Amino acid sequence: MNSLNATSTSLRRFAARFALRPQATPPPIGADFAAHALNLVQAAPREGGYTLVAAASVAYPMPRADLLAAPAELARFVGAALASKPFKGRRVISALPPAEVRILPLTVPVAANQSEGQAVAKAAIEQLGVDAATSVLDYYPIRGADGDSSGRQVLVAAAHKVRVMAYLTMLESARLEPVALDIGPAAIARLLATIHGSDIGQSTLLLNFGSARSFVTVIWGRRLMLDREIDFGEEQLAATLAAALDLPQATATSLLREHGIGGRSMVSGSDGAHAELRRAIHEVLHPACMALADELAHTQVYVASRTRGSTISRVYLNGSLARYPAIRERIGDLIDVPVHLLDPFDAFGERPDRDKRDDDANGRAIALAAGLALRGATHG
Repeated sequence: MNSLNATSTSLRRFAARFALRPQATPPPIGADFAAHALNLVQAAPREGGYTLVAAASVAYPMPRADLLAAPAELARFVGAALASKPFKGRRVISALPPAEVRILPLTVPVAANQSEGQAVAKAAIEQLGVDAATSVLDYYPIRGADGDSSGRQVLVAAAHKVRVMAYLTMLESARLEPVALDIGPAAIARLLATIHGSDIGQSTLLLNFGSARSFVTVIWGRRLMLDREIDFGEEQLAATLAAALDLPQATATSLLREHGIGGRSMVSGSDGAHAELRRAIHEVLHPACMALADELAHTQVYVASRTRGSTISRVYLNGSLARYPAIRERIGDLIDVPVHLLDPFDAFGERPDRDKRDDDANGRAIALAAGLALRGATHG
């Protein structure tokens, strides 16, 4: 009996000690409040890589601006989105909308008595006209050619303090716990580097198609080299097609999503009524595609100049136009480099409950959230 009592006492003491141990904190969730949907990704580190914990892309129940301005409705929506998949916790890493951040490349000389951060702040104030008193500055080193001594190559991100604070307040009103705000291009570079972590000497280009404008991001090995905005987007293409064919712009947008922007197989393989329409789309949008080809050619020249001759080894497509039929073929006509659709799930190991239907529906939408999640999985 004494032995049993002693054993019970020991078990209670052990249980008490175990209960007092702090539980492991789940890694932060990458949260992207995109134009039409909330994209969420959570990942955890594993040996040699990362495991996907949960991913979701949930359409807003009302226009984004209206939802963000209604704290109670926003909190309910975010709570339901988190509950839709096995997310753990409410800690998040997010990024300001592109329209609220100026992201520009700078070459920054660093004096002997300066830190890198001081030099970047000074250059941003002098070269970009940033008001230090009303702005929040961040920067990301850009990889340049080995032996380049002209100065540090960085991407500088500047945002108004008022907008940064308003965004953080929005996250908190959604009952989320913001851990950090990241730079969108840095998150995308992190995703690409994770997908191709072994290709240290290779340059990879991402064409991220937006509604009004698009973005070109280049990484060399695991480091961001270039991120810039280009004048090419779905709205521009639809407006051009609508004007040429005397159509409402909404109708032109629907036609583009159904027929693409003129891939060879879509044009030559068409018959009947679709053949004439697809040839017309190809002809009308040909000048815009040639302008995009020039942008890609200039990017290749820039990459070669910064890497002592290295070329882009592959192009990835993401965003609205990436869903168009034959888009890989059409972009492949513009640049002599293998073209692929970006699949953010390639950054993570397989998991038994992975739903291929969800992957197809959400994959390209979650690219930014995946890059944010990878920062969370790495730094906690």
